[in-house]
Amino acid sequence: MSEILLALFAPFLLMVITTRVTFSLVGASIVTWMVILSVISVYDKPWWLLLLAIPSFAAGVLIAKKVLIKRPGM
Repeated sequence: MSEILLALFAPFLLMVITTRVTFSLVGASIVTWMVILSVISVYDKPWWLLLLAIPSFAAGVLIAKKVLIKRPGM
């Protein structure tokens, strides 16, 4: 159950937090997918957890884009 919650919320939170650090959606996307793929492959999780992470990632991209428009960083 915890891995399902992790797959649903971790990509969203990683995108929003990493975008504030890198000031770039591309950089935040790369970091987010590196973390997600390493966690899923290291713990031998089923492939459908990756599919659960995709909508969460998409929601994170939309929110991060709005945050960057409002406060573009440096």
